[in-house]
Amino acid sequence: MAIALPFAVIPTPLGTVTSGNELAAKPASFLGQFKAPGLTWKSSGSSSLWVRGNFGSAKPVDFVSVMQANAIAATTIRVRLGDTQAEVDGTADYDSGVLPFISPSITRTDGLYHSHLELPSVQTKQWWRIDIASHTGDFEASMLVMGQKLTPANWYNPGWARGTEDLGAIDFTRWGIADEQDGLIWRTLSFRLGWLSEADYETKFGPMEEALGKRGVVLWCFDPTSGVYRQRKTYFGRMRNALVATHARDTPAGIRYDKEFEILSMF
Repeated sequence: MAIALPFAVIPTPLGTVTSGNELAAKPASFLGQFKAPGLTWKSSGSSSLWVRGNFGSAKPVDFVSVMQANAIAATTIRVRLGDTQAEVDGTADYDSGVLPFISPSITRTDGLYHSHLELPSVQTKQWWRIDIASHTGDFEASMLVMGQKLTPANWYNPGWARGTEDLGAIDFTRWGIADEQDGLIWRTLSFRLGWLSEADYETKFGPMEEALGKRGVVLWCFDPTSGVYRQRKTYFGRMRNALVATHARDTPAGIRYDKEFEILSMF
């Protein structure tokens, strides 16, 4: 079955962050440490599980994901966006309502889950609030990604590749004894947008790469179809190489570009 159009989201800095329940060593502000997945928000128990923030100015948002959370089957999430703190604490311009955190329902071997919320339209708001409920025990999550989706108008290239990169090392002595250096094993994603429109390149993916280089981080959902494998088709990390966009062809509808992407994912 063909996959749905992939999209990228550059995480918006969260600004000022407060929470109803956090440990001193694991505050909710760590949800905005996008380059440090080991820094997590952790609660003490399951009461008052909310986190609220002020971007500092109105920002466009049509995607929200709380990532690498120890959610359980009963855990729920609610997202509110508004112009003031009073709005997001009460009746907000955008309110997702209470939704299952793990959607669709699956079981992961590592017990860590990403929520996935695509808003029906872009909301340009300054304040945000996330409420977690129906959880048992301490809640812990790595980061909160909010921003505007960058989606190509089309995607024709089936030659995409998924794999892993071992950040450790191994060598062998002449007696065949392994000498290992510890390191994480990260997932990789390689694909090509082979018929990228001039508008998509000039307004989305060109500026994205210029902003990120190979040091910035970005979320890619390589198949947003609501299926049990969507979590594993969600990647968050750096672009391995700053690969150029090649001028593919001039058409009556405008220039077309050929662009390759390689993602080294921390999750």
